[in-house]
Amino acid sequence: MPLVCEKLDYYFNDLWYPSFKSWFEENYGLKVERIVNSKDNHSLLGESIDKNKKFLIDIMGIDFTDKIQQITSLYDVPMEFDKGIRPDMVNRILHFWASPMYLVNINGKKYLYQDRGDDEWFLDEEGYEFGDWEILEELGIGVMGLRFSDIIDMFFEEEV
Repeated sequence: MPLVCEKLDYYFNDLWYPSFKSWFEENYGLKVERIVNSKDNHSLLGESIDKNKKFLIDIMGIDFTDKIQQITSLYDVPMEFDKGIRPDMVNRILHFWASPMYLVNINGKKYLYQDRGDDEWFLDEEGYEFGDWEILEELGIGVMGLRFSDIIDMFFEEEV
């Protein structure tokens, strides 16, 4: 709606883009990849994975390159986790959530991670479970509005 965009730009410059994005995602449950001006198809707001990745690496010093491995079966889970989670539970979790797990190295400690929709689940080698906010706070990125699944998207390269 060009007229609406023009009015919002007139009153708020480009400051309304992120607010509208957050409001829309919260109220409609859909992820906004970009906002486009319908007059000339000019991108007003675009999420850049590369920009976030560069910020995490260069500014925050957080680099998950080669520190994420996909877990698709119980045989992918390192033996260190045997004391914290039974192999049959790994299979149950993988099948129940229909989502892969990931083995992630965070500050020298290994965690199993799984995106469970609204929740993100972590389990360390000792068998302790963590909420996503605990891990994001430990990394110092809790205020960035990122989920750990965003970090997986940025850093995990699926082998072809």
